[in-house]
Amino acid sequence: MEERLYQNDRAEFALSSMVTMIMILLFSSIIAGMSIMIVEQAFKGSKSQSIEQSETLNSVPLILSFEIQNIDLADNTNDQLYLTFKFPYTSNSIPDTSVKWVVFGDDGNTIGHPTNNKLDYSSGDFDFATPITGNGFTQNAITEFEPGVYYHIVLELTSPGGNGDYDLRHDYAGSLVIAIEQGRTTEIDFFVPSGATSGFDLMS
Repeated sequence: MEERLYQNDRAEFALSSMVTMIMILLFSSIIAGMSIMIVEQAFKGSKSQSIEQSETLNSVPLILSFEIQNIDLADNTNDQLYLTFKFPYTSNSIPDTSVKWVVFGDDGNTIGHPTNNKLDYSSGDFDFATPITGNGFTQNAITEFEPGVYYHIVLELTSPGGNGDYDLRHDYAGSLVIAIEQGRTTEIDFFVPSGATSGFDLMS
């Protein structure tokens, strides 16, 4: 009788152990499945985000030349800068209006008090850019920049659109900033020495 009870206890223990193991396996399977699903969603989201960002974040404008196109020493009604450039590090084309520029500098006015200085600036986008075969100053000549293609543009510092009025003159320092929407920024500091005329290389 005692031997039979002992066998029943062992059977119950084995049965409960088997049920516990099955529950552990089921629970582990559920946790593993949820973990895989979470990781999959995370990678899927990061992949789509990286694809969207890489189109612009990897877009770096390479400035090939930066010169004075025209300098009006009498006033600032016809000051122009000239750029040649390309986008060698982009996977897709970039809308020309998504590339912005601004030229700025201290006006140097210290009459009365140094705080009289103000910031001169002109700004715009690259809508006037053309391929090298164009004149560099034709609105809507192109709508996008293709990777590796050479382009040029004349920056009108009197800003036809009314976006500021930078006065290009001798013995004057300034900065050119080129920014891509949701992308990177390039900055070039320059100095216009006394005697500089059209064609002067501002990257020298």
